[in-house]
Amino acid sequence: MELKATEHSYYCKDGNHYSNGCFFRYENWKEFQEEWLEGFVDHDYNHCFRYDITNEDEEKVNDFSLKLYFMQQRIGRFVAVTINNITEKDMPEIEEYLESCWGYLQNQWEEFSK
Repeated sequence: MELKATEHSYYCKDGNHYSNGCFFRYENWKEFQEEWLEGFVDHDYNHCFRYDITNEDEEKVNDFSLKLYFMQQRIGRFVAVTINNITEKDMPEIEEYLESCWGYLQNQWEEFSK
């Protein structure tokens, strides 16, 4: 997976109109990992249904952020997370995490795929 901006057909809102405390920002991948992925990944609780990689300032060629969008299924809350300062060094771990999210999502639609 290359570190470059994604080109999805439509955006996802970074906030939540219905409740406060649903937007989180981290300065780097490690900081996010320590708070959200400590020890294990629980897709049942924090179901990541979308990601975007952005370069907000095109003058800074290597200034990328990762946006993750979650549905916290056990409490029915939509949460948006922005992780700043994503680097090429982070990409293998990010790709591994996103692959696990993709696998979970495919499993949720298994009956449909038959």
